[in-house]
Amino acid sequence: MAETYFPAGGSRSRQADTSGQDVPPPPPPPASSRPTAQLEEDASATERFIVDHVEPQYSALRLWSSTMPHDQLLQRAARRKRMTIKKITESNQLFFLSGVVVGGMDGVITSLVSHQARRVTRSKAMTKRYLNAADVPTPKGRAINPTEFSRAVKYMKALGKQVTVKPSSGRASKGITVNVTGEGELRAAWQEAMAARSATSDSRYLIVLEEYTPGLDVRAYVVGGQVVGAVARLPLYVIGDGVSSVGKLADEELARRRANEYLKPRLPEVTDAFLAPVGLTRDSVLPAGKLQLLTSIADTTRGGGIAVDVLDLLAEEVNDLAVDGLWAMPGLGAAAVDLLVPDLSSADGAVVLEVNPYANIMQFHYPSYGQPRKVNDAVMEEILNRASR
Repeated sequence: MAETYFPAGGSRSRQADTSGQDVPPPPPPPASSRPTAQLEEDASATERFIVDHVEPQYSALRLWSSTMPHDQLLQRAARRKRMTIKKITESNQLFFLSGVVVGGMDGVITSLVSHQARRVTRSKAMTKRYLNAADVPTPKGRAINPTEFSRAVKYMKALGKQVTVKPSSGRASKGITVNVTGEGELRAAWQEAMAARSATSDSRYLIVLEEYTPGLDVRAYVVGGQVVGAVARLPLYVIGDGVSSVGKLADEELARRRANEYLKPRLPEVTDAFLAPVGLTRDSVLPAGKLQLLTSIADTTRGGGIAVDVLDLLAEEVNDLAVDGLWAMPGLGAAAVDLLVPDLSSADGAVVLEVNPYANIMQFHYPSYGQPRKVNDAVMEEILNRASR
């Protein structure tokens, strides 16, 4: 059944399978109350995207009144394709069409993910090896044993540039530190990566040290040979007015988002400890027009990050790069491919960071800005296509 939503313009229309209602946003604040962001000459790709694509539609934040979780979105699409779902265990289901098994789900992933693809993508270090073998651009890096910090220091010096530090088997943006430039910062980042070790990791625990690559954080969802959804993931940010404290500005922004049922459970508490990594406190006051990112990475789980639909903005060569990332993994038919893209209109300088078949598809269905994308339907269509071969 189609769901009703209200687009930014306020007119009523129909959108198939948004699986939630997008209610009319509250009246926008007076134009004079929202400072205009001023970009500096060395502004990052993320800051430029915010100014060019988010701030102009700031008051059009989607306010989903209800959402459907990842597994239910996939199951709904299966039923729409006239499949029958049979539950085997709490986490395993089979999909039947006309009495014949055509696919299934194991936890959050479908039968489009092979065992080898699971094993490879669970490790960032192994994923990097497969990307390199397939000549897919990815940051130069190395996986190092947590006990070999001195080796990490030497490797950082050998790279001769800023580095990113992250756990090889971590998930949900935990333990990642970017733009590390000195040994002291590296030690702190090393400890963060150690603390984020996945309790369910069944592989030898390593820490990945790689060259820092600037760019907009883009997550593309690839099914078969096509990008069917793409979002830019943005950190929580505020714009200074020269008077209000960072704490007040952050609280106002989070209050605005609480009407969004997708964002509501993912909002952080902005404390001095939360702001410490970016060198601020709640009492800090920013100059008027100063665009300030409150986290160094776009943590969309509990860090206040948001997803903005960019599917129609991606250059064809960026789409091709995402598809190449998927195809570098053996037996992988559907997954999120994480990229850093300096410019959405070109693949120049763009790199693939990770390939993640475990990625939640909700952010494509419930973006904070832009159009919802029916990733679930594309996944089920690919399952049927493969079953018919």
